[in-house]
Amino acid sequence: MRSGQEGGQQCEFRCGSNAPAGVETKEDLTVPTADELLTKLTEATKDLKSLSMTANSKQHIVIKAGEDTQEQNIEMKIKSDIIQDPLAMMQELHMSMGDLGNQDVTQYVTADGIYMQTGGTWVKLTDETMIATLKDAAKQSGDPSKQIEQFKSIASEMKVSEEGSDFVLSANLSGDNMKDLAKSLLSQSGENEAATAALDQMNIDNIKIVYNINKETYLPSKMIVEMTMVVEEEGQHVTMETKMDSSFSKFNEIDAIEVPQEALDNAIVQ
Repeated sequence: MRSGQEGGQQCEFRCGSNAPAGVETKEDLTVPTADELLTKLTEATKDLKSLSMTANSKQHIVIKAGEDTQEQNIEMKIKSDIIQDPLAMMQELHMSMGDLGNQDVTQYVTADGIYMQTGGTWVKLTDETMIATLKDAAKQSGDPSKQIEQFKSIASEMKVSEEGSDFVLSANLSGDNMKDLAKSLLSQSGENEAATAALDQMNIDNIKIVYNINKETYLPSKMIVEMTMVVEEEGQHVTMETKMDSSFSKFNEIDAIEVPQEALDNAIVQ
């Protein structure tokens, strides 16, 4: 009986999730390393054909020139449905620019062409450069593989934790060598080409990344990115603080994206 009691006491202190602090449990042992988690993420996303994404972005810009200081706040809400092959995207964007007003944009990238609605007017784009830019942005938003490769290059600086049904990759980075990663993060969250191109002129002070991955599917569920960038140019000191909060869903659930008949019938060709 004594040995049974000892065994029971041993299990009481070491088995299950009620183990006292400092005692390693089975659950602790199952948390993967950053490299292992990124490998599983790569495997899970290689057959990804479609997804839906929502992103909320807030930018605070401070421009100092001598004694003068100007501030601007820009908020964007973006919803995107994306199919990778053949490439197609529907995106709704709401931009709030304070005193400069608001802007709503809806755009479709499909085999029928690229259609954009602003101010209630539909336009069909014919400029080859703009078409290529929008298609490239759509492709990057729907394909996380490039971003995963960049995450792998900083895996040693990433920490893994748990949050409910997710594993969480997090990192706090700095330096201009992070520019390619910053561009990828902006593109993945739906930012436009102008915003990513502006990074070439800026110095990155800090990037904070929190990337959630579902424990069962190993697909991404959400991402939070915070960036601080600065630039000195022609006597001006510009600081830009950006926070983006994105979520991902409807993996391989979107079968088709069709341009509305209203756009096909009434679009102005540009």
